[in-house]
Amino acid sequence: MTFCLSGRRGSRNGSRCKLEAMTEWIEFLNLYRVSAQHLVAALLGAAIWRWGGSPERWSIGVFIATMVAPFYLFAWLGLQATGAEPYAVVYTIMDVIAAAMFIAIALKANRNYPLWVAGFQLVALGAHMVKATVDTVSPLAFVILVIGPSYCQLLVLLGGFVRHVLRERRFGTYRDWRQPVVLGSKLPL
Repeated sequence: MTFCLSGRRGSRNGSRCKLEAMTEWIEFLNLYRVSAQHLVAALLGAAIWRWGGSPERWSIGVFIATMVAPFYLFAWLGLQATGAEPYAVVYTIMDVIAAAMFIAIALKANRNYPLWVAGFQLVALGAHMVKATVDTVSPLAFVILVIGPSYCQLLVLLGGFVRHVLRERRFGTYRDWRQPVVLGSKLPL
């Protein structure tokens, strides 16, 4: 990063220097955002594996298996990992699998946050459906709708994990999965 030493405080050149510094900072963050997301996912996965319950473990496992591992697998195989046309079908299939798994976890888990994780995955899946049905789609909009929800999912997983740990500390252990409802039985009110 370079520093601008030419402007005085409050001058026009000072504002330009601030803008240049902000632009460089944004470029720096954009350059390392994927690595940072994967590092956070790995660290969160390790913490969840140690202190999380089954829904947390399944959720982070699906996240890593469908969003982190393929990136490194494609890089190892020397394939283009951008979601461009030759591999768009592979990315769509991975998003369909992730959506099915997140929905299954959300419907079975005794937690509320997996519903949010599944919802964000459906946003990404919706972007794939729009691209398949519409002639022209803005590449920026498509990238934001496909990649953006993964950052939200990671934040929701972190929040759900923290709430799980706090709840266990306060109330003790509780069941991970919902109890199945037997047809013909009365539900307690």
